[in-house]
Amino acid sequence: MLTPRETEILQLCLHGLTNPEITEILKVKKSTVRTHLEHIYLKLDVNNRTEAVVEGIRRGLVEL
Repeated sequence: MLTPRETEILQLCLHGLTNPEITEILKVKKSTVRTHLEHIYLKLDVNNRTEAVVEGIRRGLVEL
């Protein structure tokens, strides 16, 4: 359901990283991270980062 990059970003969110930190780690633009997060929210039918992480864990998409 999520692309490998979306899963990677969701996993980084799970570890509490901010968008600027994710941007630095993945060497991408801020807008790229925002776009991936928007896609994650749509695909998981959630409204924010916390809900996305919880839903990702519930669906087994990311691990603690």
